[in-house]
Amino acid sequence: MTRQHRRIQFVSDSLVEQIVGGRKTASVADLGEVDVKEDEYNDALVVGEYYDVYDSELVNRATIRIVAMEVCRWDAIPERLWRGETNENADGFREDHVDYFGNPEEDFEFVAYYFERVETAEAE
Repeated sequence: MTRQHRRIQFVSDSLVEQIVGGRKTASVADLGEVDVKEDEYNDALVVGEYYDVYDSELVNRATIRIVAMEVCRWDAIPERLWRGETNENADGFREDHVDYFGNPEEDFEFVAYYFERVETAEAE
């Protein structure tokens, strides 16, 4: 029996290309939005679940599995997060996400989620 995958989109197709290429292995979400299904292409985030990754044209480009989640603070970005986001350092991560999080304060908390790209047969 084939298992139904959840769905996820990213804010740009360049991020999807990073996932397809195996470079991007982490992303972030607002603390209050992790367990919320945003729309039919953005399901709630759950550790251990498989997600089909859709681009802006709603084409399934890859499948990922969320392997971990953690609460992070803006003033203490973990190395595995900034590396997984393809940044050179924590400052680069902050520069890339300051607008996304609306210019957060130092004590701002958010969720980091880590994933691995999987072959479709492996995810069934």
